[in-house]
Amino acid sequence: MKIIIDISDKEKAKNIINLLKDIPYVKNIFLEEDIKVERKPDFYSVFGIWRDRDISLEDIRKKAWGNEKL
Repeated sequence: MKIIIDISDKEKAKNIINLLKDIPYVKNIFLEEDIKVERKPDFYSVFGIWRDRDISLEDIRKKAWGNEKL
């Protein structure tokens, strides 16, 4: 059985980990740090991605829905 515990305070998390390590039937303890990179979406980064491409809106729809009769 696996239990996942999300603890926001690192010091309290260390206390719980130490407590769990002392219990003989706890087999493994895996720690995973939450890595959160907050980025602002860059709206302008997608400008021009279809530039110099010979494709129409109708071609995109055909590929998306597989319907040749659009």
